Amino acid sequence: MDIQEWEQRHTEAFYNVKETIPYLDGMFVAYNSNIDAIKHLTEADLSRLIGLFKETEIQERIETYPREIKDPLDFMARLLISMREGKAAEIPTNTSDIHEWLKGHLGFDYARMGGQAGIISNLLACLGLKKVVAYVPWLSQEQSEYFAATDNLLHPKVENGKVLLKHPREAFKPNIGSKVNWILEYSKDLQVSCNGRNFMVPRDNRLIISSRPNWLRLDMDKDVYEQLDSIFPIDGAMLSGYQMIKEVYEDGSTYEEHVARSVQVIEKLKSLNPELRIHVELTSIQNRVIRKAILTDIVAKHVHSLGLDTVEVANALNVLGHEELSYSVIRKEENGIISLYQGALQLLKDLSLERVHVHSLGFYICILAKGHPLTLKEHRDSLLFSSTLAAAKAIRGDIGSLMEAEAGLEVPISSDGIESLENFKLYCTGRKLCTREEFGYGYLYGPDHDAIIVPSKVVDRPKATVGIGDAISAGAFVAMLARMKQKKAINVSPI
Repeated sequence: MDIQEWEQRHTEAFYNVKETIPYLDGMFVAYNSNIDAIKHLTEADLSRLIGLFKETEIQERIETYPREIKDPLDFMARLLISMREGKAAEIPTNTSDIHEWLKGHLGFDYARMGGQAGIISNLLACLGLKKVVAYVPWLSQEQSEYFAATDNLLHPKVENGKVLLKHPREAFKPNIGSKVNWILEYSKDLQVSCNGRNFMVPRDNRLIISSRPNWLRLDMDKDVYEQLDSIFPIDGAMLSGYQMIKEVYEDGSTYEEHVARSVQVIEKLKSLNPELRIHVELTSIQNRVIRKAILTDIVAKHVHSLGLDTVEVANALNVLGHEELSYSVIRKEENGIISLYQGALQLLKDLSLERVHVHSLGFYICILAKGHPLTLKEHRDSLLFSSTLAAAKAIRGDIGSLMEAEAGLEVPISSDGIESLENFKLYCTGRKLCTREEFGYGYLYGPDHDAIIVPSKVVDRPKATVGIGDAISAGAFVAMLARMKQKKAINVSPI
């Protein structure tokens, strides 16, 4: 694959998509938003934290692989596991004690908007969409201050039984607490030493300690649900945060009830606009029961598109009964890209989706059901646009406008991504998914699906890693919808 040719394709794609965005009427984004307390860990920070414990106890806790942060030792174990593997992880905590302990023993550098829906809402608003309607069930006054101060960003507010759309800073619920997550970011090559074991962090990444207070409910206000038509016109919906659903709540309610209500919202959105496309953005879900319920009861047959990273592909395959393929994806060996492609295709089939978009470091894979209204070139433009957005976010820390997003065009394409694709070429051509020339364009043609695979731009030393995956998924999904809307407008225009 020729890097310069892919650089040119990135540039063309960015400006092609930029022209289509005004065709969109709006986007709906729900549910999860929180405040992120960010800390960039140094070797001195890590040494100080390790020094608070007996190193043998840390190692013993690492071996138990805690899936919930109940005490500071759980936190240390999961931090070192994440750093050793260089893998992002999001681990829940249901106690405020961890928040207080981290404030007292570590502190944070700054705070910003967090949560997939919050991050995506701000990004889309700053890209200049006509309307972005965010919905956060626990919108507090403090949380509302982290939404972008743009006129096109709105939130439903119930006044005298009627739903109005106002800026989040005018739509918050009084007397409600804020959800605060801790983001512990670490850099490649950071030296770690604990209990006689030494290693270097293999890549930039982060550990998220996700706050799950007892009052948290992923639900929709009854008045908002009954008057859901008030958020229209919209062309698409991006839904996330389902990982916060619990098996059993303190009031005796169960996950089945919350899953059922989530599906009702999706089905009502689709009934109000049959052409609406709905995307679910997955994230790390420790609870296997909830992970499977999200995939089989919310995603399967109800939504059109799924966005996820490599680890999330493996986790999804695992709970759907594809353990061997899941293990092959997570190992990330030389031919790991083949397993990732096969895994994404399996998800498309198992969940009856129209589209599965996987973002991996250095490249993206998008599997498409046959009969999609866009050409593969148009889908490729969407992916390359998202690659540029993600690069701009990584290099700047945030994106305030489409003009600022152009900074991503200056970021080079990942040579590792190019190498991964070259390793994939023989598999694709050998199975007649494409010719060598077609592979050079990133196009694959399966018997029951099509696919796009592209190298992406990667920032070696990003200002932040949180939200980059959200930018990738949101950018590609919105670019796809905008192109679909443009084509429809052109086709119905009078001659």
